[in-house]
Order: sequence, then structure tokens, then C-alpha cells
Amino acid sequence: MLSMKVFTRDYRITGDYPSAFTRYFGNMKPCVFDIETTGLDAYRCKVCLTAMLTRTESGVRITQFLAENHYEENRVIQATMDFFESEGIDYLITFNGQAFDVPFMNRRMEYTFMDGRISMFNFDLYKLLSKGTDLRKHLSSLSQKSLENYYGILDDRNDVITGRESVTMFNEYAVTGNSTLEKIILTHNREDVLHLHRLMFLSITDIEDFDSAIASVGFPLLEGKYSVRPHLSSARKLLRIRGDQLQDAVSAAFFPDLESNITALFNSASSAYEIDIPVGCLNTSNGIEFYFDAEAEGIDLSDDPDCINGFLILNPRTVNLAAARLTEKVISRITPCF
Repeated sequence: MLSMKVFTRDYRITGDYPSAFTRYFGNMKPCVFDIETTGLDAYRCKVCLTAMLTRTESGVRITQFLAENHYEENRVIQATMDFFESEGIDYLITFNGQAFDVPFMNRRMEYTFMDGRISMFNFDLYKLLSKGTDLRKHLSSLSQKSLENYYGILDDRNDVITGRESVTMFNEYAVTGNSTLEKIILTHNREDVLHLHRLMFLSITDIEDFDSAIASVGFPLLEGKYSVRPHLSSARKLLRIRGDQLQDAVSAAFFPDLESNITALFNSASSAYEIDIPVGCLNTSNGIEFYFDAEAEGIDLSDDPDCINGFLILNPRTVNLAAARLTEKVISRITPCF
């Protein structure tokens, strides 16, 4: 009988992610996630190892599911999906996971006729640092190990191989079952999630304008069922909100009327949505300021320090706030019991 292997290891690492981060993610439960595969082509290659880092009362725990050969991929994938559900994971933290890890997993489930799909919010640190910082100007690449070197933690790694070498080693391990190869493969995968967790603390704290940075890649809404990517167009005097319906996608359209200036389009086929609303502007001693008429849209933001007489002065933080509340309003019209 095939017997996929399960490994767990606990670390006494404490502390919360920076407050700028938790402002957008609140009490949602994260999971740092990484996969190892037998190659880059999701139609020909397989998932052979997954790692999940989650919080515990005394620190963090890393759980790994390892295939012992090329025929146990389904077991690894199913165990990973069951882990997400049993642990109540609300969102993933990955490094380039939006381009590789998550779509690779979903394609393998589809290709092998497995039920299920990863449809939770994916916070991709690579994408955030690529779009929201100028680190590319200082580094030859934005690879994870390059960033670890930049932040001074690369030498703390206990592994000695690359992802490409891991592929070669797994192919040999699948034939021989060599315990030394097993340890090397597991260590590389485990160190990836452990150091990604450390990079979260270091890099996010280092971002001067986190509100603008996260707006460029998106933040979760309604327990991660939607992603939100706002942009204030000063030339068009428009707040445009784009995002994805990560669960239960619908199609709907709204146009300006006597009660609201909102234009919104939701597409179930692409799972995307887009919301537009005009904003006002005025000349001040500090230059041109843009504002959103929250009161006219029936949105109560009176507790916010940047809301004056129902008008929300727009800055990177309040742009994201307005986008979240406007999106919630539109979604409530589609699904009143959200």
C-alpha cells in the first residue's frame, strides 16, 4: 500500500506581523505555503512535497506531506487540501505563489480529475515587494534567497541545495528511498517556509508606504472571499476598484442612478469585478486634495479622523478604506446576506 509521509516540526518563534499588515488581515488565520514539484510544467510534472507553516501557542509548526514516489501525488495534494480545511486556514502567504504554487496545485487537481480547488486569498510577498518597493534597484534579482541575503538571514539556512537540485534528488529518492536524500529534500522545503515567515516581519516593516504597496497587489475582503485593488485616478477624478471573486463568483452590473454614483461590473466567467465612483477635488494650501462623498453613498465613516462632515479626504490609507466599504456595499446588493 502507498504510504505518503507526514512530518511536523515546532519552532519557538513568537511575535505578530507588523500592525500595517494586520490592519488588512485582522484575525484571519494565515498559512505560509510552499510546494516542491518534479518540474515546472503543470501538465507533465507533479507535486511531490508541500509545506505549511502555521501559528501555535508557543510559536510556529511546519507540516510537510512527502510523496515516496511518483504515484503518490494525489495523496499529497488531498492531504494538503484537507489540512487547509481542518486547520481553518483563511489565507495563504507565498513567495511567487500567485504565479506558480497555487495555479500549479489547481492545474494538477484539474488534470487528475480531483475534486477541489484552492480558492482562498493568496498574499504573495514576491509580488508585493516587486510592485510596492524599489528593491529591484538594489538587488540583482528578487529571488527569495537574494532577499534573505539582503536582510541578513541567508546564512541561517540549514539547507544546501536549490529548487532545481531538489527536483533531481526527488527523482532519485523515488527510486531508492534513500533516507539522506529524504532529509535534504525536506530541509530545503522546510527552510523555504520558515525563512519566508521571517521575511514577512523584516520586509513589511521596511516598507515606508504599506497602504500604497498593498493596494497595488490587493488585500482581502469579507474573510478572503474577495480581493480588492484600488486605484485613485487624479486625472479622471475617479476611484477605480478592481479585484477577484475568489468564491461563488456571480455576474452583475450596476449603473449610476438617483441613489448612487457607483458603476460596477461583476463577471462570473473570469471571476473578476470592477467598480468605479467619481471623487471630488479642491485646492488647499497643501495642493489639490481629493475626497469621497461617503455620506451621499450612505456609508458611515464618521469615526475616521480623515472624514469631515461626511467627506473622506483621500490618502493611501483612506483610499483603501473607501474601496473596501464601497465594495462591501455593492456586494451586499448582489448577496444581501453576505
